[in-house]
Amino acid sequence: MVPFRSTFIIILVLLFLSLTACQALPLNTSPSPSPSLEIFAAATLILPTQTEVAQAPSITPSQTATHSATQDISNLESELIAGVDWYILIQDANNGDILFERNADTPFPPASMIKIPTAMAVLSILEDQGRTLENLKKTGINGRNFDSLLEAMVVRSEETATDALEYFARGNNQLREKLDAWGLTSTKYDPRTSTASELLTSLRLLNTGAALNEANTQYLLNLMGEYTENDQILLGKLTDQLPECKLLNKRGTMLSPTIVSDMGILKCAEQSWYLVVAGMPAAGSSATFEDIQASIEAFAIAFASYVK
Repeated sequence: MVPFRSTFIIILVLLFLSLTACQALPLNTSPSPSPSLEIFAAATLILPTQTEVAQAPSITPSQTATHSATQDISNLESELIAGVDWYILIQDANNGDILFERNADTPFPPASMIKIPTAMAVLSILEDQGRTLENLKKTGINGRNFDSLLEAMVVRSEETATDALEYFARGNNQLREKLDAWGLTSTKYDPRTSTASELLTSLRLLNTGAALNEANTQYLLNLMGEYTENDQILLGKLTDQLPECKLLNKRGTMLSPTIVSDMGILKCAEQSWYLVVAGMPAAGSSATFEDIQASIEAFAIAFASYVK
């Protein structure tokens, strides 16, 4: 038999351990197991939770979206037919990322796309002369005011208006000086040549207001956005696929040599892109004007999928 004093000491020790365990546990008014069982249960619950957190997947929704966007961009390549010399550059206007390019710095005949840097140069020269938008309707050359000439060149691609404005801008070598100051050193007129990179630069300078004052910038952008009967072809397919977006563009086509091209600024809410796409039959190729046009339109539809 255990002596009474020993029994009393054992009871005190057990009471002390029980009180200590209870103080370490959170307050719980509901019936619970003994303190020692609660400690054991808490330990078995905490450890698996820590393990699960350490092994949680690291893939986020944004990473999944980026992977999908990369796949959509890669689809653009498959829409470009063989037997064509392609000159392409696409840039995200918001962050400057180059999304797609092909021979971006190789000179080629830009056809009517060169009329955008030409219009920019004319408007910049008029700015230097202190002329405002109101003056465009009051002054001009060859019996036509500047407003009608610019509209005819940019919206309707009239060559007579283009020749008149180019002649005006060439005075005192101003056209060349303007283009060189903007970094468009490969954009030339005898014969007309440019690069996808420089044409895109002209779009960026215009869109950001770096080349013209605010009034002239908006004036030219509005001309590029005016509706014409052929607006649904080439990059115009973007607006078919993205009716909530706005395309401000300038097409360029020729038959001798064969060139099919389009460039523009695609604006969708807060996001914008610069696009320059041009194609010419490669040497010895049987690719036709219609083949290149269809390829550019398929390319535009594929890019619309990326935007979506």
